Amino acid sequence: MYFFIIFFFLFYLKNLSAYQEITIQKDTNLQNYQELLQRINDSISEEDVKSMIEKNIYNINFTSSQISLNIDIEKLSKDLYSKNVIHNLFLLNCSMKNNFFKLNNKFDNCPNFIIKKYKKNSYVYLNYKGNFFRLVELSKNINLKSVWFDLLIKKNTTYQLSIDPSNYNKLIYFTDVEPKILSYDQNKIILDFENFYNNKQINFLINFF
Repeated sequence: MYFFIIFFFLFYLKNLSAYQEITIQKDTNLQNYQELLQRINDSISEEDVKSMIEKNIYNINFTSSQISLNIDIEKLSKDLYSKNVIHNLFLLNCSMKNNFFKLNNKFDNCPNFIIKKYKKNSYVYLNYKGNFFRLVELSKNINLKSVWFDLLIKKNTTYQLSIDPSNYNKLIYFTDVEPKILSYDQNKIILDFENFYNNKQINFLINFF
C-alpha cells in the first residue's frame, strides 16, 4: 500500500510538470484574450503560432490587475517542434513580461540581457542570479528575441551525458524525462540520454539556472 501511494504521487507529479501556471500583470498592451494570445506568441516564437497556443492554454482568468492561465508546455512544444518552428518555452513567466526583451533590465528572479565589455568589444550577456553567459557581440540591429529563441533550438538526439549527481533532479525539471543511469564514475553519473536538447544546451541549463 505504501509503495502504491508513492508511485501514485510520483506519477501525479510527472504529469503535473507538463503544465505551467502563468500569472502576468495587465498593462496597456494586454487587456483582452486576443492581446494575450499575441503576447504569448511574441514571447515564444517569431512565427505566427497562435492557433497552436490556443489549443494548449487552459483555465484563463482575467481580473482587474492580472491574468492567470495554464499552458500545456509539453504538448505545445511537441506541436511547435513537429512544424519545425524555432521557439523557446523556457521561463515563460519571465519572457512574457512586457519589457523582458530589453537590455540592462534588473529583474530579481528572471534572466537579464546586459552589456559587458571584453577587451575592446561589447557583448550581450545573459545574467541570472550572479551567473553570466555570453550570447553575442553587441550590434546596432541586434534582435534579443531572435537570440532568445535560438538559445535552445531543439533537435531530437540520443547520447551519453555525464553530470554531477546533484544536478540529476534539475535535469528532470528542465527536460521532463528521467534518463537511465548507466554508471557512476569519478563523482559523476553517466546517463543514457534521449531528448531534444544537445549536450552543450543541457550543461548550460543545469549549470546556469
